[in-house]
Amino acid sequence: MNNQSMPLSAALADRRNRLIEKWLADVLRTYPESTTRFLSQEKDPFRNPVGHALKESLAALFDGLIQPVDLKSLALALDGIVRIRAVQDFTAGQAVAFPFMLKRIIREEFAADMSRYSRELADLEIRIDEFALLAFDLFMKCREQIYESKVSEIKRRTFILEKGCK
Repeated sequence: MNNQSMPLSAALADRRNRLIEKWLADVLRTYPESTTRFLSQEKDPFRNPVGHALKESLAALFDGLIQPVDLKSLALALDGIVRIRAVQDFTAGQAVAFPFMLKRIIREEFAADMSRYSRELADLEIRIDEFALLAFDLFMKCREQIYESKVSEIKRRTFILEKGCK
C-alpha cells in the first residue's frame, strides 16, 4: 500500500512513537522547568513514578484513540493521568488540556495531507473531544474526593477540639 492510499489510522501508527514523544513533551511543558527536566530525564519508574505514568498512559491512550475501541475502555489509562494532575496545582482546564494538545500535534504532523485525510481527521478529532470530556468527568470526581477528604478531616479535628474543651 502506498502512502497515497494509506488510511489515517495506518499513517498514525507509522508515526506513533514520534507523535507520542511530541505529546509527552507538550504535557511535560505544563510543569515548571525543573520538574519538566526531571520528569523527562529520569528513566527509573520508582524514582519518577509521575513521568513513568504519563509516558505509559499517553501511549495507551494514543493506541486506543487510533484503534476502534470504546472510549470508556481507555478510562484506566486516562485515570492515571487525571489523578496525578488533580492533586497538582492545575486548574481544571490546565489539567485536562492534554487531549487537545494531541489534536494540535496531529494537525501539524498531517498539515500537508489535510485534504486527503479531512474526513478521517474530523472523526478522530470528535473522538479526542469525547475523550477530553471523559477526562474532565474523571478530574471532577477526583477533585470531589479530595474536597470530601478535606471536609472529613476538618470535621474530625473540630470534633476532637470540642471533645477536648469539655
